[in-house]
Amino acid sequence: MLKMIYLAKRKPGFSFDGFVRRWRKHGALAIEQPLWRQTLGYVQAEPIRPQPFVGASEDYDAIACYMVRDGLFTEMTEEDATSSAIMAEDELKTFAEPIPATALWVKEERVLPGELGGITAFLFFNNTANARESAQRASASGGLNRITLNTRDDGMPRESQTLPYQAVVELSAASIPALEAALEAVDVIPTSDLAVITREAVLWHRMS
Repeated sequence: MLKMIYLAKRKPGFSFDGFVRRWRKHGALAIEQPLWRQTLGYVQAEPIRPQPFVGASEDYDAIACYMVRDGLFTEMTEEDATSSAIMAEDELKTFAEPIPATALWVKEERVLPGELGGITAFLFFNNTANARESAQRASASGGLNRITLNTRDDGMPRESQTLPYQAVVELSAASIPALEAALEAVDVIPTSDLAVITREAVLWHRMS
């Protein structure tokens, strides 16, 4: 499985709520494309406004996790290339810049397996060891539904790795109070280089 995480800002002119509606339409368009047969999972994580925890950022409007089969790039057809062009054009109508400019391809490690969805903290790290330590500390909190450690996939072309981070930790709970209690117990937000608290919308899940 290949996994891409993007961290994006809305196209100028959109309110935040208007952007989220446009983002959902962008996701629906993607699902209609022939290339979507390669997709295993797609989550749009909408940042909560105002951010509920001290130290969390409001600088971004969208985080997404896109999981695809290993054959995504080796099994491309002419029809798939057309799909990619359609999506690239729609990105320009949705985001401040194209998604390839805000992306990180990662290897996923499920520290605490669980269902997608819920209230999720995305913690971005410049240092992989710090990310791993934070994920392990979080696993001791007992209040989380899912913990995922994502580390930079060095097997992907360097030019495709446009976010500066080395790792991303996903910490998910059923509610804001549950996530807050877990994060306070282990105090992991201050150890990250960027923290964004989100509400996940699972648009597609076929993890097989």
